[in-house]
Amino acid sequence: MYTIKGAAERVGISPSTLRAWERRYGVVTPQRTEAGYRVYSEEDVRALARMARLVDAGRPPSLAAQESRRQSAQASGGGDAVSSDLLSSDIDPTIDIEALVEAAAELDADRLEVVLDQMMARGSFEAVVDHILIPALEALGEGWASGRVSVGGEHLASNAVTRRLSAAYEAGTRLAAGPRVLVGMPPGGRHELGLFAFAVAARRHGLVTDYLGADLPLADWLAAAAAPEATAIVIAMPTEADVAATKEVLTALQAQRPDLIIAVGGAQQDLAPEGIIRLGHRIGAAAETLAGLARSR
Repeated sequence: MYTIKGAAERVGISPSTLRAWERRYGVVTPQRTEAGYRVYSEEDVRALARMARLVDAGRPPSLAAQESRRQSAQASGGGDAVSSDLLSSDIDPTIDIEALVEAAAELDADRLEVVLDQMMARGSFEAVVDHILIPALEALGEGWASGRVSVGGEHLASNAVTRRLSAAYEAGTRLAAGPRVLVGMPPGGRHELGLFAFAVAARRHGLVTDYLGADLPLADWLAAAAAPEATAIVIAMPTEADVAATKEVLTALQAQRPDLIIAVGGAQQDLAPEGIIRLGHRIGAAAETLAGLARSR
């Protein structure tokens, strides 16, 4: 059992926020000691953490509390409750996807902000990224290739998405207290938004994440991997053009740090060398897998 201070520290919120969520939204109902002090169970802490992740992803606190309570009830009934795979059932992702492409095509920055605000409130961060944001970015690229979206429009939308991811990355800092993970792109690799979203998810799953960014030279990868506190490395292989450089980096890292967890994501991950962990194509599941592996070390 946890005191209110201990529960708040576990979740990464202040005791005053915990009290407000409890009082206003009924997300948990703590027990009380004989002396009248609140004490919180492990399930209470999990429910509060689910609500915190949903709020970080843009869900209004009232709806976040409602969903957290639903998942608690589902878990107590023997079902699986996975907040990272939560998307509102009445959402049609194609509406947000088309709205983002249209706003980019029209160079409508204000509309882009509104669309992204609405998009990020559709569900958990991971579910929104997997089911709406990544498909929207793919549609944006197709719009640019077809001439519907100009270079300026594509940059306008991509920069708006980057700002959202940066905010979520910083918000995830308070949840990260576990093993350290290095995340970045291979030399020449520039399609980094999907990887950046994964870095956010990794932080939200408790990993201390150092995001090294795009186009990282091999020498810099080796220097970063030399840090003794590093537990894992994740590199993205989103395009065919990234494969050769990624293989070179992965092989060099395996030789230098065979003790590290070395993993890949992205569309071309199946082409990674033998012995490299493939994280799959959903950032929530990938972050959960990596967190489990890192904590087992």
